[in-house]
Amino acid sequence: MSALEEYLFLLNSLVIWAILGVAFVCYGLLLKFCFLQQRDNDWFELTQFWNQGLRQMLTSLPLLGLLGTITGLMTTFKSMATDGGVALQELMTGGIGEALFSTQLGLVMVVPGLLMLALLNHQRCNWMIRRAHEIVD
Repeated sequence: MSALEEYLFLLNSLVIWAILGVAFVCYGLLLKFCFLQQRDNDWFELTQFWNQGLRQMLTSLPLLGLLGTITGLMTTFKSMATDGGVALQELMTGGIGEALFSTQLGLVMVVPGLLMLALLNHQRCNWMIRRAHEIVD
């Protein structure tokens, strides 16, 4: 069994897919706003509209990771209870692996997103300062 095949069971978790989906949306918007879109009035209005939503979506990532931890542990305990402790090591591996992976994924996905959001807010602040100087001049 290859190393990739050993971890494919992790993709069966709805929580992991939710983390990946939220992160995909957040990073797509952040990349667009920080690096791809021209800085003009439309850009400023869009970033103003999305700023709070992006912050809330990024904040949900570690919470989704925690939810994955709980569901992974529940899966482990359910397997232990229903299978009567037969092959205990094999039963626990899947649930605990899912629990640890979802927590790690939620934490790993939020940190770069928060850094990019700080960059976006810095760019917005600089844009407002430049815009104010243009009006004064």
